[in-house]
Amino acid sequence: GGTMTVSKSYTIPALATYTVSYDANGGSDAPLSQKKYHGKNLTLRSTKPTRDGYTFKNWLSSAQSKNYDPGDLYGYNAATTMKAQWTAITYTVKYNANGGSGAPSNQTKTYGKTLTLSSVKPTRESYSFLGWATSANATEAAYTSGASYEDNNNLTLYAVRELDYKEPRGIIGFAKRLNDEGTSAIFSISWECDPSTTVKSIKYRYKKATDAESAYTAYNAIN
Repeated sequence: GGTMTVSKSYTIPALATYTVSYDANGGSDAPLSQKKYHGKNLTLRSTKPTRDGYTFKNWLSSAQSKNYDPGDLYGYNAATTMKAQWTAITYTVKYNANGGSGAPSNQTKTYGKTLTLSSVKPTRESYSFLGWATSANATEAAYTSGASYEDNNNLTLYAVRELDYKEPRGIIGFAKRLNDEGTSAIFSISWECDPSTTVKSIKYRYKKATDAESAYTAYNAIN
């Protein structure tokens, strides 16, 4: 009926540990490394690295080729490097026909990469397309179709044009006095103009040598 106490010492080995490190992969401010114990889950750090021109997507574990978000549980019993995965920021290039039609579709510009502008040219009756500018009132083109765009910004381009119309130039063919007093005369006028221009009427000015002001008369054109 007595009690006997036996005492013995045992050595219990510590749990194996694994290092979880972080690689910013071209960025900065990667979290500090962590220690993971065998059989235990580790809560990954919530800190996100940064990188110019990119947004952080997630982590890729080198031990598993598996993606993790910040704050996820890591339960795999192996050391690993969490490598940052990035998504490049994109920008939109828009085209405005600026009174015409047939503007190109929007394009997407990726950070750090050169974009080739659309080769599509908008049209407008009686105007020639010169190129693109960042202002609707521009008279000179800053970009041509198919040019390179390297800035990392959103952009709206407006069509720049010049008027095709050229004013007709009159040429006197001949003039003939019908009386000695010079009060009556007849003369012939021809003109030259841009081939695409249709002349609908002719207006000419005339005056006597003694007149201060010239008068004008308009006639229908004979093509």
